Amino acid sequence: MKQEKCYVVPGLLKAGLLNGNQPIYILILNQIKDMKEVYLQMNQYLQTFNAFSPYTCVICNQQTLQLEINQVKQMLNTFYKNIPLQQFKRIDKLIVISDTIQFQQLVNAIPSGWSTVLINKVHLILRLNQLVDHNIELTQNQIDFLSRINNNYQEETPFYGKDISEYPIANTGVPECLEAILQYYDRHDDYLKKQGVFRISGSVQQEQRLIQQFQIRNYSIIDDYDPDVISTVFKNLLCQLKKPIFPFEMYDILKETQKLVNISKEKLLEMFQVFFAYMPEVNRKTTKRIAGLLSHVAAYESENLMGLNNLSIVFAPCFLRPEQIDLSDLEGAKVVVNHFNLLVKNVEYFLQDFKVNRNSSSQKNIII
Repeated sequence: MKQEKCYVVPGLLKAGLLNGNQPIYILILNQIKDMKEVYLQMNQYLQTFNAFSPYTCVICNQQTLQLEINQVKQMLNTFYKNIPLQQFKRIDKLIVISDTIQFQQLVNAIPSGWSTVLINKVHLILRLNQLVDHNIELTQNQIDFLSRINNNYQEETPFYGKDISEYPIANTGVPECLEAILQYYDRHDDYLKKQGVFRISGSVQQEQRLIQQFQIRNYSIIDDYDPDVISTVFKNLLCQLKKPIFPFEMYDILKETQKLVNISKEKLLEMFQVFFAYMPEVNRKTTKRIAGLLSHVAAYESENLMGLNNLSIVFAPCFLRPEQIDLSDLEGAKVVVNHFNLLVKNVEYFLQDFKVNRNSSSQKNIII
């Protein structure tokens, strides 16, 4: 199977997601060759990947090398000068792995401008395997790499991050992996009634194993996995698509509607209708299937506490996102979530024949 490097620059490793949407970044100090290259890449990650979510940062050496406090202090000072404070405020945990550093030394090494930001967020652990105490599960490849000096960490060709059309397509017109997940939910309606459905993340190691099966198109194995693992793959696959299901321009246009005070629901749906007329068939059919699932899940709101508003908060970023993330654009993101809610409620309105028909739009029933 084709191999490729897991990280873009030496010393900075993206190690998956925590709690379904929280990126984990591991800084391996003995691997860093160019600190500028690392902080520039870190800035790019923070601006483009789950840009409104918290993240966890782990600092370590490969485990045959001791990590000294001076190394950590130098790295933190460099990041302090080059990572914007608004980005760093999102950090949920800063974990340092070392058996030679004292906790008070670590606290004293924090730049003064970050001291209030990192209150109760700094953690010192002695060994790599103690990451599980922070709900961080690494893949076996990652564990092997971090446990010895090795410059050639590699992993299988990524499953996430492709264009939706690059996945094998089922006869339903939806990617096979998504079709397998949607059929799983059809068979396991009880899971959709579970409180917190789609909000609880599954085991990272189980996620990796399921992905490996999906990569060889073995979908029959899906029933052997925990439902939360399946929902984690479902969400990660959608939110990490190379291009979102809806074109980038759609986010920008919908965001601008916040300036139009009296825009009607009919006009908004007419806009969706125009976009869908020009979207690839796989995008349209995938949207229809997933919108149907979300409507079904929302019907169990009294049991799962996941009405359509909450589901839209989870899934809108999977479908609609800007090409360039703007952290200050919270109001725009809120507007887009509301529009996605409207889309799900009315998906049949504009997907009946995939054609623009402005003259008949006023005759159709719109759900508000």
